[in-house]
Amino acid sequence: MKKRPAAWLVGGLLGLQIGREVSLPVVNTLSFLVVGILVSADRKLPLWLVAGMALVLGMLHGVLNGSAIEQAGGGALSLMGIATAVFMLVAIVAALVVSLRAAWARVAVRVAGSWIAAIGLLMLGWVYRG
Repeated sequence: MKKRPAAWLVGGLLGLQIGREVSLPVVNTLSFLVVGILVSADRKLPLWLVAGMALVLGMLHGVLNGSAIEQAGGGALSLMGIATAVFMLVAIVAALVVSLRAAWARVAVRVAGSWIAAIGLLMLGWVYRG
């Protein structure tokens, strides 16, 4: 998952260049839902799949955020600050989860994943509601 912040930054820089806000609510919501399902499933995935998902999701969310930052009047400095925050958040959460050894702690992470998936379903309903 170390590649996600870098991919997010590259996607954000691309999003700054688009010139208009890009909005993909269904794709954005589905990515949230899929990540929640994968966390709650607690399956060991191949490294290539995890790296590929991190790159794709990082680029996707970076483009979406970069285009929104540009429309809000922000620039590359705003994007760098947010990229730093994304990196710190991903690093801290990943380190916390990797260090968990107790069975109850893994269950707690899976429960958090199921809540993320449930929120993704709720968001998907709102997208289709209009």
